[in-house]
Amino acid sequence: MSEYINNIIYGVKSFITGMSLTLKHFRNKKDLVATLQYPNEKWPLPERNIGFDPSEYNVIRSRLHVDIDDCIGCLQCERACPVDCIKIDTIKPPKGSDFDCGKTSHDTQKKMIVPRFTIDMSECMYCDLCVHPCPEECIYMVGGPNEVKHEIDYEFSQYERHGLVFEFATSTEQDIIDIGGEEYLKERKAKEEKRAKGASLKGIVANENAEDFTASDEEPKKSQHKDPLLEIFNIVPDKVARGIAKKAVVFGKRSQFDFPAMAKEVESRISKAGKASSEMTDALETLKNYVVKDESAPSNEPSEEVSVSTDSVPSTASSSIDFTIKSIDFIEDKAVRGTAKKAFMGAKRAKLEGAAMIDFIISELDKIGKLDDGTKSTLEGFKGSVSAVNAESGDAVDSVDSSIDFTIKSIDFIEDRAVRGTAKKAFMGAKRAKLEGAEMIDFIITELDKASKLDDETKSTLEGFKGGKN
Repeated sequence: MSEYINNIIYGVKSFITGMSLTLKHFRNKKDLVATLQYPNEKWPLPERNIGFDPSEYNVIRSRLHVDIDDCIGCLQCERACPVDCIKIDTIKPPKGSDFDCGKTSHDTQKKMIVPRFTIDMSECMYCDLCVHPCPEECIYMVGGPNEVKHEIDYEFSQYERHGLVFEFATSTEQDIIDIGGEEYLKERKAKEEKRAKGASLKGIVANENAEDFTASDEEPKKSQHKDPLLEIFNIVPDKVARGIAKKAVVFGKRSQFDFPAMAKEVESRISKAGKASSEMTDALETLKNYVVKDESAPSNEPSEEVSVSTDSVPSTASSSIDFTIKSIDFIEDKAVRGTAKKAFMGAKRAKLEGAAMIDFIISELDKIGKLDDGTKSTLEGFKGSVSAVNAESGDAVDSVDSSIDFTIKSIDFIEDRAVRGTAKKAFMGAKRAKLEGAEMIDFIITELDKASKLDDETKSTLEGFKGGKN
């Protein structure tokens, strides 16, 4: 019984103590309030001593800032960003223009203006990779070693996401007009109108007759082009077989097959997939006997043969064969196809053409063990076609252009991002020193060697540019 009474007394006593504390804070709200009215009020950053001065920090991860007056529009930071949160537009004055783009604090003459330089900090991953390749050191993270440039902004939250998109460009519309950027202003205005139109979400609506669909602004619907060769296989009821056949036809067109060879390719793939049918046989027969309509001839008599305009299917006998990157799409394996396309771009940078380019792609696929007999034979077939066309035209194909213009894009062959950034920074330094050609390449090699980032392969490739070949 005594314990019960003691519990009651203790409870009443605790209640009175708590309420007296509440009453005390209520009467002195101004001095004793514990709630901070965020974001209108923020706690100040306390003084702290971590053993050394903040300017001695090796690296700091904070908000990005740009000294736009020092930006030369080289786009190095935009290329280095792994999440594409940096967006830059540049406008270069036309030849003969006397427009002065200004100079940076490092006394570098600007060659263009930057009408847009936005950084979306809501997407930024604070990796600091954009800071290092900048040749003018105009982009940096605030605070730490950059305290003298910009104090640390340790907290910059916003109510809405677009408040975290920072625009650093200061070019006015008059500056853009003076430099001859009227087209840029038109394109920017068109994009703004398109965004505003998309925000209205009018979408697609049906017309009164419900026979067609038109946009909300009543623009006529564009008619889709239909390939007559692909239409042949619409009689096949099996959707999978129809897709295989059409894919084979597209491959045949890219490989410059004639119609019988194209039909044979379709038949081979259909047989392999086990999708043969009577409808497919009829479609193959139609494809074999397919003829190109001569538009100059009179068409009074009806014909049962399927016809098509001469520009829809290239003729293997008369047209010249152009081996492009799309010609590699016949490779079904995605990894192999990607490697082949990468080799194609490497050959193009080395100014290789025709048979030399195809030999280079075959060699690259063979090096990594991804070359099979089917791929090799098809590529060799392209080489034979290219040689035949060159023989008919009487033109000799020079696989390497001896005059190679060494630009900053020529350095993109370096796969390591850090090494590539160092090389491009050296390129900009050589450009400021008015170095060109072999002297510029020697300078880049020296800078990479100083940074211990020069290997034999990179050195030999750069030396190859000096000789006019990669």
